[in-house]
Amino acid sequence: MINLKNQIKSQIIELENLLGFANNDPFMSKSLSMKIKILEDKLENLTEEVSEAIVSLLFSGNAVSGSRGIKIDFVSKVLKPFQELVKTETTKIKYGIVGKRGKTKDIDDAELYLTALPTGSFGVQLTQLNKNNIFSETEVDKAIENVINLVNAATNSDETFEEIVAVTPPRSLNNLKSFLKEIDNENSILKFEKDNETLEISTENIHKGYERINSAITDEEVIEIRGTLRGVLLDSGKFEFVDENGHKVSGLIGEDIDEDKIIELSLEYLNKSCTIHLKKIKTKFVSQNEKTFYHLIDIFP
Repeated sequence: MINLKNQIKSQIIELENLLGFANNDPFMSKSLSMKIKILEDKLENLTEEVSEAIVSLLFSGNAVSGSRGIKIDFVSKVLKPFQELVKTETTKIKYGIVGKRGKTKDIDDAELYLTALPTGSFGVQLTQLNKNNIFSETEVDKAIENVINLVNAATNSDETFEEIVAVTPPRSLNNLKSFLKEIDNENSILKFEKDNETLEISTENIHKGYERINSAITDEEVIEIRGTLRGVLLDSGKFEFVDENGHKVSGLIGEDIDEDKIIELSLEYLNKSCTIHLKKIKTKFVSQNEKTFYHLIDIFP
């Protein structure tokens, strides 16, 4: 336990040193301060108890044969996108930013193993077995919870789906689409069992959720805007910018920018005149609502 506490203290010291360089950036200062506070709380509440990242996914319909078995092909097609969703959420929790070339250290901890085959509605139990990081269990457990909430939002209503699109990385939306597609193809329900709680999603809502994602029409274009960078939030992976006409532009930090680069760009261009390179995404939903989102690609002088 002493070693764990020392590791946490080292992380706090590193973040405090970085905070000293970010005093002129209110957004980054707030983000770093929040991370320090979380670590301080974990240090204070550190006990011998270790949480276990575990979840059961149960199915019905054409994918299963009563409570006797489940199609191998179906399991492989469903578990791959679910695993990727958990990995992406774990990356967001650890680093705040989901990058194609970003940090991958410890993300292998998010690998889930099939550890049981629950019966009733037949399904699979998935458990995290690799635990190389001091907060690994907590982070992966939280990532699984976030994925369940994401699936629930997509299958619940048009409104909840449209809300999550703005804050969900494109790769997660693609994996969510694949996940729901396979379940919908087999006319199955989906039941999550985690921490003695159950969430059951009907075949009708699974179908509606898949149609929401599949029917969304997206137009993308790359644009450049001249203005002033107001700040970035590492923990949420967001940026804020004001153009030369005083209009605020905000959105997600793109997947091509890792944490080190966004810190460097923020320190260099905060509250200075610069040009931002953005991906402008216009999405028309099945509800006929339209929304525009921005993903930051790069910043130039």
